[in-house]
Amino acid sequence: MEQAYAEARQDRATVMWFEDEASFYRNATVARAWAPRGRRQPHARSRPGTNACWRMAAGLDPVGGRLNYRRYTRIDAPLIGQFYAQLAAVSAAAERIYLVMDNWPVHHHPNATNAVAGDDRVSILWLPTYSPWLNPTEKVWKWVRQRFSHMHEDVEDMDQFGQHLAATLDQAGQDPQALLQYTATGKSKLYS
Repeated sequence: MEQAYAEARQDRATVMWFEDEASFYRNATVARAWAPRGRRQPHARSRPGTNACWRMAAGLDPVGGRLNYRRYTRIDAPLIGQFYAQLAAVSAAAERIYLVMDNWPVHHHPNATNAVAGDDRVSILWLPTYSPWLNPTEKVWKWVRQRFSHMHEDVEDMDQFGQHLAATLDQAGQDPQALLQYTATGKSKLYS
């Protein structure tokens, strides 16, 4: 992993993407929130019935700070494969692409890996089992939860909830240097 990261830092023709998925539910999660005194304190709103969710897949470039994502109502192997292909497509100028991901069984499924199997530039690197601290994309999910999904008010309209979720991820990707700093990447060593 460190060797691939060093190669991506030294050679502009090499790109590395850390890929991960997360679910964001319609009913707000409870968290600490600040509000001025009075009657307008934030509430963790919920809606009776099914707690629907948006499933997000994201790729983080730990060298350049680029963030690429897709929003789904469900995630399966063919959709993950399409996302792998999307990451390869946005790295069209790269001569070598490292896709780094955890060991979720869907990642290993042929319907997922075959999407990039024909692309000789792509190498898949697997993180050790049960090691989310090694994937900086997990910190992107933390950032999104802190800024949006905790105590949000979009419980009635799933489309609006999804749009706000996407806008929050867009905001995260607008400042690559800040994203690199938040995820503790972009330095000479990936893991310190």
